[in-house]
Amino acid sequence: MNLHGILRCGIIILSLNLSSFAYAHEVVQLQTIEEFDKEGKPLPINKISRDLLSYIEKSLKVRFEVKRVPWKRALDNALHHDIVLMGMSYTKERAKRYAFSDPINANGNWLVTLCDATFKFDRICDLKGKLIGIVRGTSAGEEFDQHMHVLFRVENDVGAGISRLKKLMAKRMDAIVWYGVTGNHREMQETLNKNYAALSQSFGHAEQSAFCVLPKPIAIVNNHFAMRISPSNQDLLNRINQAIAKGRKEGAIPPMQATNLD
Repeated sequence: MNLHGILRCGIIILSLNLSSFAYAHEVVQLQTIEEFDKEGKPLPINKISRDLLSYIEKSLKVRFEVKRVPWKRALDNALHHDIVLMGMSYTKERAKRYAFSDPINANGNWLVTLCDATFKFDRICDLKGKLIGIVRGTSAGEEFDQHMHVLFRVENDVGAGISRLKKLMAKRMDAIVWYGVTGNHREMQETLNKNYAALSQSFGHAEQSAFCVLPKPIAIVNNHFAMRISPSNQDLLNRINQAIAKGRKEGAIPPMQATNLD
């Protein structure tokens, strides 16, 4: 084989290798809600979410480029670009614009009040006339969403994090919706008070139990990956579903936990 033939073969092999490398590192833009620590610094996503994304990356031969941004901005971005949203709950209204994966986890939408200004909550009508703090762009369940600005008023926060409790401490609202785990509300109450004490030492020594989490959540919602509706995006979500199902079968991804509202 002459020099020209050798070079030509080398170029072909190099092109194939580069093509394979590019496929193995297909970049997928992913955005999720931003959260802040007690000092107001952005938090990275938690270990469970990192492990989930890592498993999907290996299974699908992709690389997620993760950004944490205000949730309303993430929703808007995903309507204009092929961005995966992580942690989006399903509503009929959202389903008109976004395609959803199978559930990836669940969270409770809990009401947090000052302990000296708590109230009984059994049904959505118990919120009549109250001012409730929510994170802009989030859903606390379809029933809650339908009654916003009708039965009760809401005040929007841009980001999620422990600093939201400052507004409640200042009595600017009756309660805030806290997007937490689906388990024991008393454990979550203890954690919130501990974290707030660390946030503000001036209150920490005197306000150890300032906040109460009401026993009944507004709703328990499943969270999903979501993208704007298109055939190619649906195909990616289907591939993600297959990876999640395989991971759960293997035990690499935790199973969904059932939660009873009663």
